[in-house]
Amino acid sequence: RLAPGLAGPLYAFAACGGYMTLGPLLILLNNHILHGLHFPYPIALSALGVTFSAACCRLLTLTRLVPLTRPELAQSRAFFWRTTLPLAALAALTLALGNAAYMHLTVGTCQILKALTPAITLGLSYALRLEEPRAPVVGCVLLMCCGTAVAARGEIALPRLGLLLQLSANLAEAVRVVLAQRLLSAGAGAPLPLVEMVHHVAPYQS
Repeated sequence: RLAPGLAGPLYAFAACGGYMTLGPLLILLNNHILHGLHFPYPIALSALGVTFSAACCRLLTLTRLVPLTRPELAQSRAFFWRTTLPLAALAALTLALGNAAYMHLTVGTCQILKALTPAITLGLSYALRLEEPRAPVVGCVLLMCCGTAVAARGEIALPRLGLLLQLSANLAEAVRVVLAQRLLSAGAGAPLPLVEMVHHVAPYQS
């Protein structure tokens, strides 16, 4: 058995490792489908992944493997209009714009530009007073932005349409993350688990 103090760090390490492994694989797969298989429908490609996520979350809640902590939200019109619909629209917009950018930019360029998303998210969090500015966090984000600028200079040409699509996807993702943070925090009522949030949002996102 693991020591009580090791369970949390190991879980976080495993989650980060899985994200760092599966994320790039998914990016390469999407790029292969769009370019290698000549599938010119980035929005439809985005919808496939979201539909699968929605099906998995609904299956988990229907089988009560993950019970709903606030089942009344499914019938709440206020929750739908104020939370579910905005999050679903922003998530769908992020995926659609991000995949559309692959039609005009290389995979490497898209990933370089995506590094700006934490800076946008941090700026929104500070503007909405969800977090207080902290020097170490600001310093790390500024360092990431500088690295992004240096890496982007290596590109021979950045098509304006591709640049606009990717930056718009970054902005939509930042707004979605900030809204989701409000939903998951105690300040927006009882904390809502991640699977339960996907249960409400993913069907409308797809």
